[in-house]
Amino acid sequence: MPYDARAIANEFLKLKEGPANQMWLQKLVYIAHGWNLAINGEPLVEDRIEAWDGGPVLRIIWNHLRDLGFNAKGGLLGKAEGKPFKAELSGSEKAIIRHVWKRYGSYTGNDLSRMTHQEGTPWSNAYFGMGRNAALKNDDIKQHFTELALAGRT
Repeated sequence: MPYDARAIANEFLKLKEGPANQMWLQKLVYIAHGWNLAINGEPLVEDRIEAWDGGPVLRIIWNHLRDLGFNAKGGLLGKAEGKPFKAELSGSEKAIIRHVWKRYGSYTGNDLSRMTHQEGTPWSNAYFGMGRNAALKNDDIKQHFTELALAGRT
């Protein structure tokens, strides 16, 4: 079941000790979405992922952080109710979050950006094929992460 990307961002913020930045958070959510497509066969986030200059970006997270910032105690909070965005993750979705955290959580936002910027990635296909801010296609993302899995690059 796809979730609001801000709820998935909160899953990583719960695991992070210390401050987080926009790029780091964006890339972890994107990577988790990709692994979920490849392993569970379903999107993890319902929101559009766009090919920005800095790599894959979920505008809903970008706008939220631009307008409301981080809340140190509760992650990304809903504007009206002031409660954190939350996802009722299945066991296999939780496993994806744990895998991404273990494998990618210690990288910087710039490191993750470089990983998602490589030639032949869904970002480069969208950015150079359709232009800046074009949507990344879930089929492309799924294929890319499936190829990573088959190559043993977790």
